[in-house]
Amino acid sequence: MTTQGTYDGQLLRGDEWRGRDFTGQSVAVIAHGHEAAAIVPEVARTARAVKVFQEEPDWLLPATLPLPALLRRPVARLHLRLAVRDPWTRRRLTPDHRFNTRRPRTDGHYYAVLQQPHCTLISWPVYALVPGGVRSAEGIEHHVDCIILGTTAAHREDLQ
Repeated sequence: MTTQGTYDGQLLRGDEWRGRDFTGQSVAVIAHGHEAAAIVPEVARTARAVKVFQEEPDWLLPATLPLPALLRRPVARLHLRLAVRDPWTRRRLTPDHRFNTRRPRTDGHYYAVLQQPHCTLISWPVYALVPGGVRSAEGIEHHVDCIILGTTAAHREDLQ
């Protein structure tokens, strides 16, 4: 991702989004799946619109009792299948990596929030931050009032 031009809206990095009110704002969240799963449900409570540029999906477990390692993968797959009915959206939320490369986190309503009308999951990678918002790799400029960069995205050299 490059910074072609200077983004002229509010740019929050890491945990700076916590405790903020996004009422009436359109917000872009650029983060890996495990970070997006934590950020999006909170931001979507008050934001007018949320565009999620999920850099890489991660497995999410339902909020249940602790599971033995052997059951985590089938439970995470079943949870995704039951929580996300649309096959295309479910495919975009399915990780390509092996199950145990990251510890799965609990789904804090991420899947449910992504299916709300004011939330949009965007599969194209972010190409640049532009004055009005975010340009994705397919060339579309997504105009937003605020951009939230997850911890991983906030530490990338091209955003400094």
